[in-house]
Amino acid sequence: MQLSNFILHKDILLIHADINGNDYVFTVKWTTIENKKGGTWELKSYLNNSNGKKDLTDNQIEEFLERINPNWDWEKDQQQILNIIKDESEN
Repeated sequence: MQLSNFILHKDILLIHADINGNDYVFTVKWTTIENKKGGTWELKSYLNNSNGKKDLTDNQIEEFLERINPNWDWEKDQQQILNIIKDESEN
């Protein structure tokens, strides 16, 4: 899967993706997770640019979303940063 032509407008992102030799256009929207840091991209629509069909399997769509969504553990990252700062200040 190759991603290209990212166009961001506010919380909407348009992405071209080459999947198995076919050009797809995806529209995703940023959704903030309530009471947590960060968020995820939510699929709003997609189509095969060659034939205008929605012909991806659920697994292919999930793979695309996993590729574009951040996979961060905000609390763990924050704790690691604090540990580094602490270690540097002790030296």
